[in-house]
Amino acid sequence: MFFCASVLHLVACYFRLPKIRTVTKVLLMPLLCALYLVAAPEWKLLVVAALLFGWIGDIFLLFKNGRIFMLIGICSFAIGHIFYIGAILSRHPAPHVLMLIPIAFCAVWLTFVYKKLIPYAPKSLRKPGFLYALLLSWTGLSALYVLLVTQQLPYLIAFIGGLFFMLSDTILTGQQYRKELKHGNFYVMLTYILAQGLIVLGLALTGGM
Repeated sequence: MFFCASVLHLVACYFRLPKIRTVTKVLLMPLLCALYLVAAPEWKLLVVAALLFGWIGDIFLLFKNGRIFMLIGICSFAIGHIFYIGAILSRHPAPHVLMLIPIAFCAVWLTFVYKKLIPYAPKSLRKPGFLYALLLSWTGLSALYVLLVTQQLPYLIAFIGGLFFMLSDTILTGQQYRKELKHGNFYVMLTYILAQGLIVLGLALTGGM
């Protein structure tokens, strides 16, 4: 059902069918959550909470007019990323020298955000947007850190999902505040669905953690 809803949503985005797009977008995260609960041997509440706040963010981003809706959407996704990071690091909290690799990656990402994305956002969203970019990057980078330390391949899937999340929000920011991309909503949602799906798949394959 999640796969079918995803395909139908992407078709609606590509061909600009707003009613179908709205209905299917609201269904995506609940269906992915149901899939996680079925697939994970021992599901974790932090992952469910991350998907819940992703769903709330999806709903508020349906309102195109109004910065307050955008701000609430950003905050909802940020809380979701905190839950994802907590889920990923819950069994591997000990500091390690390999942490320097994701830290360096994060520094490069934040430099890109600061120079290429933040200047185009409204002033009221610049600080929240920058903080969100920091949290956004650490979902994938936490998975990268655990992958490097434990060499458990499911975390590679979660890391790739985190990279898709960064790509999705980069496209979304460019779409909103720079030059509108043809079929931009399609590319935003394609990368977003891959992001959420791969993160959840990676966590499910690690036993739910």
